[in-house]
Amino acid sequence: MFAKRAIFAKYSRKSLIKWPERLVQRPVGYNFKVADFALIGSPVSHSLSPLIMGKLGLSYRAREVLPGKLKDFILSEAPSLRGFNITSPLKEEIIPFMARLSPEAKEIRSVNCAVRRGDFWEGNNTDYMGVLVAVDYLGLSPKGALILGTGPAARAAAFAMERMGLRFAFVSRRPGAGRLSRGDLSREDLSQCDLIINATPPGAIPLPMDLIGPHNFFLDMNYGERANALREALAGTPAGYSDGIPVLLGQAAGSLEVWLGGSFADWRERVFSAAAELMLL
Repeated sequence: MFAKRAIFAKYSRKSLIKWPERLVQRPVGYNFKVADFALIGSPVSHSLSPLIMGKLGLSYRAREVLPGKLKDFILSEAPSLRGFNITSPLKEEIIPFMARLSPEAKEIRSVNCAVRRGDFWEGNNTDYMGVLVAVDYLGLSPKGALILGTGPAARAAAFAMERMGLRFAFVSRRPGAGRLSRGDLSREDLSQCDLIINATPPGAIPLPMDLIGPHNFFLDMNYGERANALREALAGTPAGYSDGIPVLLGQAAGSLEVWLGGSFADWRERVFSAAAELMLL
């Protein structure tokens, strides 16, 4: 279903990530019938989240919600939910509907996971956890990173790079403060930043493929058909590549910890086991 990932042996299997203590606790039991959960955004028909969450035993559905229609969802459907995920293009638009933001969501200025806290909603960001999990799962030891894009997903990737202590640069279609343009990229940039994270819609920023070498590894935050453009563009290059499935799984584990508590390490193991059974890995 998904292309096999090319992982070069030169990348060390030793993780750079020092997980906070709350993310390495012992596993506990969970009550999966606490309430319903959902994913909102547009489009959502491609999402594997309902499949994965369903495999874990949750009542979880995808709901198409267009920009400008969030208030209707919050008033009519959200009251029956314990929590919900938010995908593009609503990760910033959802913020005013949250009574409180986690420190991560506040810094990233993006919410992809909402949880009910009594009578109000709390906004969280677990996208950055997805990037950390993907780097760990793929056994990468990058020296630096280029992040393609400047939106919510790109900011989450940057937050993850900061937590890893890595230098990074944003790459956009146009130059601006704190970012490079596609035309500014040099062979030296791509040699110093061996990890390249694609946090753009499919095909938004084509890179100069002649500058890419075997030391470069591309982590695409897209998956499935939405990853085809970059995957195909890299087919004739010596670069390593992974689609966004590991990112999705890490994000899902973080959401489950927010919604149901317990151990992030336990959720990560459960989510990856479910994905393996579904032949997504």
